[in-house]
Amino acid sequence: MARRPADDRLFGQLFGRFLLRYRPSVIVILVASALVNLLVFAGSLYMMLVYDSVLPSRSIPTLSGLFAMLALIYLIQAALEAVRSDALLALADGVHADLFDAVHHSATSRTLITQRESEGLQLTRDLDQVHGFLASNGPLAIIDLPWVIVFLVVLTALHWALGLTALLGTVVLAALAWWTNRRSQIVTRELAEFSGRRFAANQTELRFAEASLAMGMQERLLARSRRWDESSRALQGSLSRTIARLGGAGRLFRLFLQSTMLTVGALLVIDGKASGGIILAASILSGRALAPVDQAIATSRNLAAARAGWWRIVEAIRTHPRHAANPVALPAPTHKVQVRDLWVIPPGAQAPALAGVSLTLEPGQALAIIGPSAAGKSTLARALLGIWPPARGEIRLDGATHDQWDRAQLGASMGYLPQAIELLEGTVAENIARFEPNAASQAILAAAGAAGMHEAILALPHGYDTVIGSGGGELSAGQRQRIALARALYGDPFLVVLDEPNSNLDAAGDAALGEAILRVRRRGGIVVMVTHRPATLGPVSHVAVLSAGRLVDYGERDEVLKRTSKIELAGTPQAQAEARADPAARAQGALP
Repeated sequence: MARRPADDRLFGQLFGRFLLRYRPSVIVILVASALVNLLVFAGSLYMMLVYDSVLPSRSIPTLSGLFAMLALIYLIQAALEAVRSDALLALADGVHADLFDAVHHSATSRTLITQRESEGLQLTRDLDQVHGFLASNGPLAIIDLPWVIVFLVVLTALHWALGLTALLGTVVLAALAWWTNRRSQIVTRELAEFSGRRFAANQTELRFAEASLAMGMQERLLARSRRWDESSRALQGSLSRTIARLGGAGRLFRLFLQSTMLTVGALLVIDGKASGGIILAASILSGRALAPVDQAIATSRNLAAARAGWWRIVEAIRTHPRHAANPVALPAPTHKVQVRDLWVIPPGAQAPALAGVSLTLEPGQALAIIGPSAAGKSTLARALLGIWPPARGEIRLDGATHDQWDRAQLGASMGYLPQAIELLEGTVAENIARFEPNAASQAILAAAGAAGMHEAILALPHGYDTVIGSGGGELSAGQRQRIALARALYGDPFLVVLDEPNSNLDAAGDAALGEAILRVRRRGGIVVMVTHRPATLGPVSHVAVLSAGRLVDYGERDEVLKRTSKIELAGTPQAQAEARADPAARAQGALP
């Protein structure tokens, strides 16, 4: 993914905001890290004093005193390590909490636009990856890297040969770390993109489980999943081999460098330019100096994944910003819905699915949108709800466009029953109440009653408290559709949009649907219903006929049906059969 200047600016803004917001934690981490690195010299100093002072003098009290001080220093160091780890975890949790809403909004917006769940899921995993890296030892290794210079200076102060040897070793390890990080970034980016597609494909396969069993497709789908799995393991294996080989080379070189330091120190002792204590102290210091570089190599995989995820998050937040609530809260819509010269291009499409649609709906009206398949009926339904924005033209509720409303407030004034019914994991009551906290029982019962579902819900094992899984597989298709209808009617919304609301309903369900539409009309609401079935036109007052994305007829129901043959309007053999069976009776409505 190519970075843009706008991404860099947003990165700087986010980084600056987090530094300011979590300045106390950052200060604690930096101060604790400085003290931890300074206390590292205690081990080397202890070794020098033991070899150069204690052993020649054979003083047990001196040795005991030095050992007691060393033990105390190590306890302090352990406490400081715990303090900076806790501060780092607090910072990681805070960054995750601050970014969660923006990332969730961006993931949802991207899924709506691209119609690919994998991209939205990838952003969620990216946030988890960033949190996991921030809470790990990876940032501490990066913070400790500048202290390598301090250790090199100290080694040079002991003798320039020791400093030069350690510097050359550091350069080699730094080159290994750079190459490891570079290779990890390339493979990690490919793996992240592939994993998102693989996860989405697996989800589709699980949703297709019933059909695959019925049609004998399980073995073919298993082979398809196996290919996804093999490709994923190949990428993971490539990344693991890169990290293992380069990381192993780094560790072995670090051990070799310590032996080299001992060799150089031995030569200095032989020449009378250093003491035995300096040899051991230099070996310990060189190991500590190279430890951050070694840790950077070990954490390069997580760093690469977190870095790639962070830039995807930055790009998503820039592309799909979460708008602040409007300072002026508009009252709930109650008057009319106006569509003016509406053009809509569905996500991923090039040509408009709607072209030049204009109509006006008044309180108490119910509009049926009919026409052949791919006429743009569902596109118009989504546009009315603000799911797909207009490419040209506008939709106004009480004179205001969708973006002038607070989305949560406007959503409470809308009801939507999509073609694909999705129920969320929770109780029946929670699903009907749209998971509104402290929802009033009376409102839940009213919505269920309006959908003609109250008695059926009471017949469930625990009534309204019956827990259903994600998707509502425990219920029949008709029950899921009527519970979703109750959810659409919850709270008496002003605009109710129903997309093929009777696709899974029996005769009793059809009757309940018709009565629900009439109730919305009686209380002054507006209903828009997408349908292929002329039998559902009874409760509506107006009909809009779409063909190839254009509004070819619109007006009161009876007038439109007189002008247009229902057999021509219907898009399914079932609808044509109903129209042929009793076209006059089917056109009769419950309202004059």
